[in-house]
Amino acid sequence: MFLLKATVRMCAVLLFVFSMLAFVLSGASKVRAQSQAPTPLPFDATTVPDTLSEADWAQIETILPEAAAYGQKAYIKASNTGHSSYFGQSMAMYGNTLVIGAHDHSNATGVNGNQMNNLASGSGAVFVFVRNNGVWTQQAYIKASNTDASDAFGSDVDIFGDTIVVAAPGEDSNATGVNGNQADNSLADSGAVYVFTRNGSTWSQQAYIKASNTGVDDEFGYSVAISGDTLAIGATYESSNATGVNGDQNNDLALDSGAAYIFTRNGTTWSQQAYLKASNTAQEYQFGFDIDVFGDTVVVGSNKEHSSGAVYVFTTSNGVWSQQAYIKASNPDSRDFFGCSVALWGDTLVVGAEGEDSNAMGVNGDQSNNSAGDAGAVYVFTRISNLWSQQAYIKASNTALGNQMGGGNRFGYSVDFYDNTLVVGSYGESSSATGVDGNQTLGAFADTGAAYVFVRSNNVWRQQSYLKASNTASNDRFGHSVAVSGNTVVAGALNEDSNATGINGDQSNNLSSEAGAAYLFTVLPPSVVASQTINTNPTTAPSVNFKVTFSQVVSGVDSTDFFLSTSSAINGAAITSVNGGPLIYTVSVNTGSGSGTIRLNVYDNDSIQNEFGLLLGGVGMANGNFITGGSYVVRPKTLTFQSQGTRDGWLLESSENSNMGGSINASAATLYVGDDAADKEYRSILHFNTGSLPDAAVIMNATLKLKKQGVVGSDPFTTNGSLRTVVFKPYFGGDVALWAHDFSAESGGNNQLIAGTFNPTPVNNVYSAILNVTGEENINKVGTTQFRLYFTTDDNDNQVADFIKFYSGDAQAIANQPALVVEYYVP
Repeated sequence: MFLLKATVRMCAVLLFVFSMLAFVLSGASKVRAQSQAPTPLPFDATTVPDTLSEADWAQIETILPEAAAYGQKAYIKASNTGHSSYFGQSMAMYGNTLVIGAHDHSNATGVNGNQMNNLASGSGAVFVFVRNNGVWTQQAYIKASNTDASDAFGSDVDIFGDTIVVAAPGEDSNATGVNGNQADNSLADSGAVYVFTRNGSTWSQQAYIKASNTGVDDEFGYSVAISGDTLAIGATYESSNATGVNGDQNNDLALDSGAAYIFTRNGTTWSQQAYLKASNTAQEYQFGFDIDVFGDTVVVGSNKEHSSGAVYVFTTSNGVWSQQAYIKASNPDSRDFFGCSVALWGDTLVVGAEGEDSNAMGVNGDQSNNSAGDAGAVYVFTRISNLWSQQAYIKASNTALGNQMGGGNRFGYSVDFYDNTLVVGSYGESSSATGVDGNQTLGAFADTGAAYVFVRSNNVWRQQSYLKASNTASNDRFGHSVAVSGNTVVAGALNEDSNATGINGDQSNNLSSEAGAAYLFTVLPPSVVASQTINTNPTTAPSVNFKVTFSQVVSGVDSTDFFLSTSSAINGAAITSVNGGPLIYTVSVNTGSGSGTIRLNVYDNDSIQNEFGLLLGGVGMANGNFITGGSYVVRPKTLTFQSQGTRDGWLLESSENSNMGGSINASAATLYVGDDAADKEYRSILHFNTGSLPDAAVIMNATLKLKKQGVVGSDPFTTNGSLRTVVFKPYFGGDVALWAHDFSAESGGNNQLIAGTFNPTPVNNVYSAILNVTGEENINKVGTTQFRLYFTTDDNDNQVADFIKFYSGDAQAIANQPALVVEYYVP
């Protein structure tokens, strides 16, 4: 009966009717991860956008979230994995304790009973996992004290410290209040809540809680939340027509209007403190569909209020509760289901609306259209002096994908919020990506599901991570439940099908349909993203700056965390200051004296850590070192070589189109390049003694310069194409002498390896060719380097001499001689 009722009523099933999943799909995660671990102030930028200056970007960096820093640390399964167990239908996390609910089928009772039978279908169970030194293990298997089929124990869970509360909305007793008679099953689906506490590592049941007006089909415990000694419970199908606080709960005049109940603990004793109803109670509003509590504030979701949904905020003073706010979406619409999930932390409230329809993406987009049915949205509200206002409207980064695959993403079906970190489940998302930040636009499987992590800094929200299962598969519904605490995010996939058990088992098979799984992600240790030069490079400056970017916000950064790698000719270079942070630091370096290179390296001495206390590269010195950053070339040297006139000369082709040398002028005072009256091609050869370059020199730039002496006929620059040069070390023809075969001898093994092309426009009659990499590599550091000059078109077929004349190395004025200018440094 309970399963049938849940099938009809649950908002997710309104569009996806799976009768066998009816109860499971009713439990949107209501996680209140209240660990006291520190929270990061994330950032996301490592390079300056084209439209901004360094100074502008430095200001913006202080409010932008960091790049994604999550990695999957655990794949978690039940210890008794079985078909249709729906492990991961609910979850909650507090510090190092994780609680996961399942549709478990055993008839065990209490803690750590016999979990291996299937004698109570859908009775439900809760699995408790703990983390010790980064290793997760199962601590307890918890069942109700009155286990019965279809009770749905574990459909919702919450944890605070050493207290767990477990919902069983399908429980059937007619008891009322605390620790009543649980043996009478005369009120079907009236619902119950169970409280368990831990002493050391041992869990035991502390209380069995029922509504003060127990009624058939009320489903008391549809949602639960705990903070300190305050327990909030939703009964989404309770039917009185009361309004406000402590009204008449004894009638059924507003079917499925819903109610919420507040219980408090004194020592180990629980008692009901308040009975809450909407201020505008009406039939089928489903007040209590989700609930959360933080300190003295309770928030209650009513996902069908006026068909669009609403959230009600209640606060207490000296045990007296009153409604503080009635909250609606900024774009309410029918069947948006605003309030299907809620999460509260301090003065921030997060509300999911799984049926919202806009096609906006990201934060604060256009919410006015309804072109992406059931895409879903999340709304963030903040409180100042008891007044609530909307801070953000958040959508998935791939909103349209669910509709392309034939259904909505259901973004916001589950939410959890911790300090400034928000995680949103989207079980209908359909990409085929796996792991962290995969391709979220590639649709392949319906309802694979996803989770999205958003972070807030200075009231600005930004998506930090896009999470998928490590074994993504159709209909797994990853993100059906989510939890976040400290630096850990968990997502449940209640339909995942492997038959693995425990932690990190074999996830590759599908031998246990709809068994369910949970995936745990943690913030990775910080690392160095880049060490970059940011000033003019090469430089002659006495000091330079490096920009060092970390993957996360870090502290503890000073000059002892850096060291310089310099070439042997650099003397006295030193780190002078470290500024900036917390993500990007500027390190200033005195360049000392001499010519060469300076690179800034990061040394991991375990002093740098993120805001969770995770050390750079993890625990252990030097494992986070970074030695592959950019280098400055400091004060590079320049050598200018004049060609050797006694060896320079020109060659004339033996006959038109023969591509073979004929006539030779081996010591020409004037070089010819072009063609003669018989359309034979002139080529010229230059010789440079480049042996004075250091053997270890790294050539940065090399330029070949020719001084124009005159032109015969038409200027071949206008008729014969481009003037090019090839280079060889030491000689084209194998000897210093100018030979006929130098006309076409291969350069570097291939005659077509062009070393450079001359600019056709001379400056003061000087033509220049900046050598390419081929040219630079073939400059001979131990002797002669030869260059051959030629036009790409050997002649212009006009039977007229058309050639350009250049001065050779025999020119009396050095300014007229061919020159090779080489800029270099020694590393």
